[in-house]
Amino acid sequence: MLPKVNDGEWVITLSEDSHPEQLMIELTTACNYDCVFCFRRVTNEKLNGFMEEQLYRKILDDAVKAGIKKISFTGWGETLVHPKALQFIEEAKGRGFNVLVATNGFFLDKYAEKLVSLETDELYVSVDSVEEELYSMLRVGGNLSNVTKGLLKIKKLKSEQGHLKPDVTLQVTVNNYNIKGLRALPDYGLSVHATKIVVSMMLPLTKEMEKSMACYMNKECVMEIEKMRDIAESLAPYITIILPNTTTATERKCPFVSRLAAFIRWDGKVAPCIYYAHSWKHVFEGIERKINAVIFGDLNKESLLDVWRSPDYAAFRARVYFFRMPSCLDCPVRHFCALTLSNETDCWGNSPTCAACPFSHDMVRCPL
Repeated sequence: MLPKVNDGEWVITLSEDSHPEQLMIELTTACNYDCVFCFRRVTNEKLNGFMEEQLYRKILDDAVKAGIKKISFTGWGETLVHPKALQFIEEAKGRGFNVLVATNGFFLDKYAEKLVSLETDELYVSVDSVEEELYSMLRVGGNLSNVTKGLLKIKKLKSEQGHLKPDVTLQVTVNNYNIKGLRALPDYGLSVHATKIVVSMMLPLTKEMEKSMACYMNKECVMEIEKMRDIAESLAPYITIILPNTTTATERKCPFVSRLAAFIRWDGKVAPCIYYAHSWKHVFEGIERKINAVIFGDLNKESLLDVWRSPDYAAFRARVYFFRMPSCLDCPVRHFCALTLSNETDCWGNSPTCAACPFSHDMVRCPL
């Protein structure tokens, strides 16, 4: 029997052919960087997990049966740290999937030839500053020159081999330190043959970090983003620049639910998104929120389609798609409400809830 959701006089039934179209696969939670704003800093979970080959092959088989069109390799770790990452990417391409690889760029010089020869469809590279010193301060353990070298190598190889892929996107986590360098990013992007720059707000890990670094709390930082919109429009024929919302006063939309996407953790557990894949905590406008991992299934034991069509997961997606949830981020009593301190439940009775999700307000973005 197909799952049903009751809402007043309405009964919503899941479509018989309901299936996911995209997967975000986390090959590992290990990383060679220690970025100052990384979620990994505030979780008690295992941070050196690696997806096993047998599980990965099972996921690919499930993905084919489920009608998946696109796989994004990213998550809470650095994809290219996994010793079999390139093999896994090649297998995904061989099965006909559109493939996106998100990376901090450290290994691009080493793996450029393989990524180009495989015609990896999309490459998302995190570049939070084009200044060496600031880059190293924000992305601890990283080296901008090494990233640039890798990007230029990919550009050269594409030209020599006549490949249009991978399509390169630069991903930027904006904050009070790097905002002044935002205008230099388009020139950098054009120099490495990037076609798009995606700017995302930083999610502070502590109240102190929010006060010192959060752009949305700083009028000058917000104004700089708004000024950048005019620059982005003028550069549209050459490079696409996507900027975040600077306010919560906007229509909400879940990037995962709207794109029929699911998140697969390194251990095979199925989460609805990258935000709820692991347990951690962060701060927004002075409110510290505990995020509990939300898991709807385990691909070690179940098929992807069975998990996707399960009553709990289907009901969750229905509530999020129509956003039958309060909006905690701009609620006038949010600073006095105990329910908003976690994603466990909300004042409308949803459990779990996405009522305080900054991704739904398009302030924060992930590669899908």
